[in-house]
Amino acid sequence: MPWRAPAAAELQPVATTRQLTFTLPDVAGAAVVLESARGRAVLVHFFATWCEPCREELPALERLALRARGAVNVLAIAVAEPDRRVQKFLETTPVDFPVLLDRDRAVAKAWHVVSLPTSFVLDADLKAKFIVESDYAWDAVDAGTLASASAMAAGGLTAIKPINKRDSGG
Repeated sequence: MPWRAPAAAELQPVATTRQLTFTLPDVAGAAVVLESARGRAVLVHFFATWCEPCREELPALERLALRARGAVNVLAIAVAEPDRRVQKFLETTPVDFPVLLDRDRAVAKAWHVVSLPTSFVLDADLKAKFIVESDYAWDAVDAGTLASASAMAAGGLTAIKPINKRDSGG
């Protein structure tokens, strides 16, 4: 089974009407239910600690979550990894969003994840709107636009645009 997709990473519209859900333990053992994030946009990120692009992407997701100021929930899901390995990884790459454990790949399989990293952008009703099956430049995403369910409902990739560096002070 291939774990890496081609390098041309773009957010693609999701063509599914099925309800995506899960309940998974976080690294501390507490159950996290996706349904509890209803009401705001959610970015669900599947990764592995051995995946170099995944390792580089988590800090970018942390910065995205900070820019979003709570308007976007980021949930990272470690796929088929021993708990201790994920905990040790987080000691060197700490994040403030929940990191969940998909020990048996059941959620990754149910969501049809075939490569790592894979990220889904869900709207406030927890409907998948976008997917990227490779690493992605999350630092170039306007967090406010990502958080806007109406922008996602407008459809198309133009709903999520890179930040204009002149406007962002960068």
